Amino acid sequence: MRRKLVGVRGFTISSSSSTGPGPGEGEKSSQSRRTFLTLEEAGLVEMSGLSTHERFLCRLTISSLNLLRVISEQEECSIEELNAGKICDWFVKDRLKREQNLDTAVLQWDDSEFQL
Repeated sequence: MRRKLVGVRGFTISSSSSTGPGPGEGEKSSQSRRTFLTLEEAGLVEMSGLSTHERFLCRLTISSLNLLRVISEQEECSIEELNAGKICDWFVKDRLKREQNLDTAVLQWDDSEFQL
């Protein structure tokens, strides 16, 4: 299932997996869609008793951790070995995949209506 997140400026982000299931997705096909914050994780954050700001940062941190897991898997290194350069390189590679074939990229979004 494709999941879309719409930002405040109409920037829509969705994700897909070409490397296997994501966190909490079990054994699904390699072309399944991936979200970086599962409903279970979101529920745990909501039940945490944190303030609105803290819940936002907590969700952001969990989804970032889940994306870092994907990046480390694709870059064939541990999360601890990732640095700003490796992460930026991965984003460039993923953008090139997205430009060549939308279904092979991990991150997918439609920024056709995004204006600065």
